[in-house]
Parts: sequence; C-alpha cells; structure tokens
Amino acid sequence: MKKILTLTIVLTSFLSGTKIHAQGCAEPTSDEGVTIWGYLQPEFVTYFEEDTRANFQFRRMRIGAMGNIPYDFSYYVLVETSNFMNPEGNGAYLLDAFVSYNRLDFAKVAIGSFKYPFGLELSTACHGLYTIRRSRIVNEMTINYDGTSNRDIGIMVLGGSKTSLLAYQVALTNGYGIFSTNNNLFDSYSLTGRATVQPIEGLKIGGSMRYGTLPPESDDPSITEDDSKMRFGFDISYMKGKYMIQAEYIDGEDKGSYTTGGGCDGGPATTSVGTKYTEGLYVIGAYRFANNLEPVYKIETFSSTEKSTESANSGDELSSVCQTFGLNYYPNDWTRLQLNYTYAAEDPKEVKNDALLLQLQVKF
Repeated sequence: MKKILTLTIVLTSFLSGTKIHAQGCAEPTSDEGVTIWGYLQPEFVTYFEEDTRANFQFRRMRIGAMGNIPYDFSYYVLVETSNFMNPEGNGAYLLDAFVSYNRLDFAKVAIGSFKYPFGLELSTACHGLYTIRRSRIVNEMTINYDGTSNRDIGIMVLGGSKTSLLAYQVALTNGYGIFSTNNNLFDSYSLTGRATVQPIEGLKIGGSMRYGTLPPESDDPSITEDDSKMRFGFDISYMKGKYMIQAEYIDGEDKGSYTTGGGCDGGPATTSVGTKYTEGLYVIGAYRFANNLEPVYKIETFSSTEKSTESANSGDELSSVCQTFGLNYYPNDWTRLQLNYTYAAEDPKEVKNDALLLQLQVKF
C-alpha cells in the first residue's frame, strides 16, 4: 500500500488542474440523464487449418449505460451479451461496473470492475482497434490469474487527459478477474500501473507495470513460496493527419503456476508449474484515404521459455511471428467494415492456423 501512495503522490504533483480521461470505452455525452450506448460486431471467419472450416459468429455484442450524478460522482456499466466471448459458458455477463469520484481533477478514484490499465493496445477500446484481433503478447500477458479475462475488481486512481503532458492510472485489484472473489488481499493481489507522456502533439510514449502474488496452486507440499507474476511494457504511437503508426513491447516472468495459450489470438490453454519467461512486440501502421479506405499492416512477435517442474522437457522454447494484412472501410462515423488476413509462422514446429476474418461493426 505504501508503494501505491508514493506513486500516486509523485504522479499527481504533475497533474493538478487537468481534465480526467475515463477508464471506460466511452464517456458521458452530457451532465444530465443516462447515456445508453453500445456496439455490435458480427463477423465471418475462415480458418485454414488441417481441415479448413468457416462460420458466422458475433465477436462482441455490448451495451452499456453511463452518466454523471451531482455532485462529483459518475457511473459506468458495460454488459457483454455474445455467447462467443463468455469464458464461463453461455449467456450475458457483466464486464465493467464502477462508480467514480471526480472532485479532485488530478486524482479521480474509481471502485468496481474495470479493465487492467496496462499497455496501449489493451487500453484501446475494442471498437477502436485497427485490426479485428488483439496481439498475442497482449492477450496472454494481460489476463488475470485464472486466465478468464483482462478485467478485474478493485480500486483505481487516475489523472490526466488525452491531450495533457502526463497521464497516469494505478489500480489495486483482486487478481482473479470479474468472476471470482475467492481471495484475500493479504494473500493475493494485483498492482497495475500505466503512465503516458505526450511531449508534442500526436506523439505519445507510455510505460506500464504489473505485479501480483497468489498462493501456490500446486498440490506439492514442498512448494511453500507464493506464485508471482511480473509484467513490464513500453509503447509509442504517432498520429498525424491520416497517418498512424504504433509499437508496443511487453516482457514478463511467471514464477510458480503459469498459463500457456496458442495461436495469434492467444487465449490461455494449459497450466503448468515452474518458471515462464515471455516477451513480444508488435508494430502496426495505417493510412486513411479520402474515400475512407484504410489499409493496415501489422507484424507481431511472441517468444516464451518454460522451465517446468512437472515436465521432462524443461527449458522448452516457443517463438512465433504473425502478420496481419487488413483493409478497413468507414461508410460513416458509426459503421466500419474490416477485412483481415493473418499469416502465422511458429518455431520449432509450424502449424496451419492462418485465418481470414470479415467483420462489420455498428456503434450506437
């Protein structure tokens, strides 16, 4: 707790008098009444695996409500209704639900469930991504302890705006996501922080950190030390006119229990005990033409070294390079059509897992 207080005091000393940026995907449009908003993302996907398969699905179907309450309070709620996105099974579930206290411009406080404040791509709203999928390194390194989502329940202090020189977010959360509170903060927690600086208009540089501990998940009585997870991230982006380029690097170390996923879409798949070192980066660029066509190119790398105490193959290494070739079209301010082709190459063994994705998005 002393670390949180010290970091908050240092950062907020630079931010007095600035407007606050919200930690949700949108902000209230007025100071009175309730704002209802949401977006739909139906899509068609073709997977070029050993046996090619294709299907229609909804990546996301989200609806939310937000508003300001006189005086100094605001609320934000977001619900996911797509069965395809529910890690616990079928049915709608709550994503974000927090209440914010806004009296202090340099230190807004929010309590509830929210997305981890880590990195550039994770901080970007789903409806604002340039590609349909997030990067594998982002997916695997920003999930909670039980591997279900990149959201958690806790308290966040934040300040700064999209145009201010400095902005920050610091969050203390349970670490087990929005589906569980079966922990004690004295035994397990997650501390996440992100700070950005904008030295000139259009150029933004960010740094992120996350550290958490949890009791050992292994049944081995000889294991007495807590599991720990450490993450570091660095990102940079530049936007000028119709040009956009951004890059992000994430490095992490898991001691104790760790999860391992697969493919460029990267969800967690298995749990092992030992130590896992992971790093990766992505670079993405886009240009919006006058006819609202936007070509996109993204290249991402991912590598991990696993030293498992439960496997004879201790020291296994995995690396992959994934490229996404995309084309976005914006008929208007509320609608977007995205076409992505992803090509993935793995080492030591390359598998067939390329994909062609077509998604139509509508916001309301």
